[in-house]
Amino acid sequence: MIGGSIPANRQTYGRGFAGLVVGESAISRIDGETGRLWIRGYPLEELCDNADFEEVAYLVIHGELPSESEYNEWCSELRIWRDLPQEAMHVLKQLPEHAHPLMKYRTMLSVAACVMSEGENSRIDAQWKRPARILAWTAGLAAAAIRHMSWKEPIHQDPSLGFTDNFLWQSLGRVPSKEQRQAFEISLIAQSEHSVHAAALAALVVISTGADLGSAVLAGMGALSGELHGGANQRAFEMFNSFDNASQARKWVEERVTQKYRFPGFGHRVYKALDPRVKVLEPFAEQLLTEAGKTHLWGNYLAVKNVIEENLGSKGIFANVDAITGLLYYPIGLPVASFPIPFALAIQVGWMAHCLEYIPSGKLIEPAAIYVKED
Repeated sequence: MIGGSIPANRQTYGRGFAGLVVGESAISRIDGETGRLWIRGYPLEELCDNADFEEVAYLVIHGELPSESEYNEWCSELRIWRDLPQEAMHVLKQLPEHAHPLMKYRTMLSVAACVMSEGENSRIDAQWKRPARILAWTAGLAAAAIRHMSWKEPIHQDPSLGFTDNFLWQSLGRVPSKEQRQAFEISLIAQSEHSVHAAALAALVVISTGADLGSAVLAGMGALSGELHGGANQRAFEMFNSFDNASQARKWVEERVTQKYRFPGFGHRVYKALDPRVKVLEPFAEQLLTEAGKTHLWGNYLAVKNVIEENLGSKGIFANVDAITGLLYYPIGLPVASFPIPFALAIQVGWMAHCLEYIPSGKLIEPAAIYVKED
């Protein structure tokens, strides 16, 4: 049997790998009881207040904040790889408009990987050359997938713009306001790393086989597409947007809160307190919704959040990051169906870091199963 078979009386486990430790890591630490997150030893709040996304991406992948020369070299490398493989753009034109943008994004990256020089080379030196290219390419591919939702042509990158401004320029066809750029960048930072969640584990399994880093990122994207994972931010926003006002939202939640209804964007496998990413992002979402004249959405969010946390907070059910990001992306102008894409764009930084951290061990991830069928 692949992975081996262990007698039931010799192993315990939790469904969904609950409580399973997959290894040691120096990348991030989560305190789920108090709602705290540290990335490479830095509190999330400190990074959001003092760093840009390029700095945090470098920190997550390389382990230290960059020096001035390292930062300039990293940003230059990210700009060099912004021009997208035309093979990937040709594929986009063949994809149906109704296909989910995350699926289009993933498909284009698969094609782009085919034209990456030495794409199949899994030596550690080759793997370390890939993060900047993957991050730069995926930003452009993601933007093209978003525009394809309404049959708009891709927009060429602007080398004068930083990572966040350029992604929004290529997605929206306009340079965002200062407030929109700041809010979106903070959302990327807040979602750039979150330990070994489901998608990160999928990436780790693939990299452990000796595969290349691009294949591992694609595996993470596949896991993230599920509505219980990366797709939850879209579903949470659609829930908030379905109510005319806060009173209607409150009544709807009160009718379901005792029925074990699963509210998208609420509850977390790790956090038993308010997700620290929510604390960071709430002020930005409120500001952008107010500026856009969409304050009713903020009222709906607060109504849902308050009822759920008043009734289920004692059970550890609080808002998680998926509850808030859609409320930030919507006033920026991103289409609702595209909301999982910025999450994928940010969190792949963590996937790459975990893969690069894992590679030196060279251990194939191959768990056992408890055989239960009677012979």
